[in-house]
Amino acid sequence: MMGRMSIEPELRALSERALICPAPTLATIAVSGADRLTWLGGMVTGDVKGLLPGSACRTLIVGTTGRLLADVWVLVAAERVLVGVPREHVEGVRSHLEAHLVMEDAELTLENGPVWWFAYGPEAAAVAAVGERLGATVGRGSLVGLEVAAMAIPPGAARNLAEDLTAPTGALLATPEGWQRVRVERLLPEAGLDFELGGYPQEARLERFAVSFQKGCYVGQEAVYMLEKRGHAPKRLARVRVRGRADISTGEEVLAEDGSVAGTVATVSPDGADAWVLALLRFKHTTTGTALRIGGASAEVSEPAD
Repeated sequence: MMGRMSIEPELRALSERALICPAPTLATIAVSGADRLTWLGGMVTGDVKGLLPGSACRTLIVGTTGRLLADVWVLVAAERVLVGVPREHVEGVRSHLEAHLVMEDAELTLENGPVWWFAYGPEAAAVAAVGERLGATVGRGSLVGLEVAAMAIPPGAARNLAEDLTAPTGALLATPEGWQRVRVERLLPEAGLDFELGGYPQEARLERFAVSFQKGCYVGQEAVYMLEKRGHAPKRLARVRVRGRADISTGEEVLAEDGSVAGTVATVSPDGADAWVLALLRFKHTTTGTALRIGGASAEVSEPAD
């Protein structure tokens, strides 16, 4: 595990310039046709119908019961929409989408070419401009208070994409440790790392940025809406601050003040002596300020101010 100081340049780049991250595990489904945005708006939890070309957002695809099928990126171009889907789920997602494509003027195509990269921070737009010069399809948006640019870059656009994106902009390439710290501190969960598919968006706290509760109908909307407005998930992911311990392990038990098991650690930030962790906790233990213990160390739920 890397020490805190080695990550500080990345955190400064995130706040002052931009931090860039490749996403090689994303495959691309292209949606074309006159109804592409209105139809896609009925398939995802985010409000994408009104997005203009050059926009991007992170959103979700859920089944009819509201349970997660995929955590995806939507990137709007002039004549089509690109959907970035985790490669291991792309066939299932395509089948799900095609099953709900009836009379609409929309067509789905699985593209083998683009490589996805993201830039986060106040200079994300400058990185996006470099991406465009390399032939990328680019979209901009925001995520938990961060400016973000999504870039679907054609293969062979450059010998060294990281260098080409960072050199002219002063951005930094994120290390795995640096990006993990960003994710944990900002409660930006990722499927397969912090949560598993098959649960509700609220269990993974994805409703904070990937679900619109004001938009029109979409597949699974009733279940997601009712859970948000009239109930709650039995467990949900929370950000927890642990004092004075660096050797916390994924899967370690989180205890309530009375010694009962409140949940388990999902992900640990490489933070040094103190640590931020993401923990999957029983709902009653997820309120900010709730006192907990992990491996004998004191801890406290501390939700980020989005």
